[in-house]
Amino acid sequence: MPNSKATPRIAVRLTLFADLRRLLPNGHDGPLTVSLSRGATVADLMAAASVPADEDVTIGINGDQGARDSVLADGDDVVFFSPMEGG
Repeated sequence: MPNSKATPRIAVRLTLFADLRRLLPNGHDGPLTVSLSRGATVADLMAAASVPADEDVTIGINGDQGARDSVLADGDDVVFFSPMEGG
């Protein structure tokens, strides 16, 4: 009998702010819960949430600044927002 172990999954909460809210699914307002493979990075989350790879985003993970290569853990709270300009 073959081993049918499923790939372990994690769930993260993603909130899109400002103009990035345009990327939310139609009719959706508020955070998304996204299921990813264990070991997934922010770049994987972006792809799963249909955020274009070339989108300029500032990333927050559990209140700290993150990067596209940051590895995510189950239950992480991730925010994406557009970089602010001005002075």
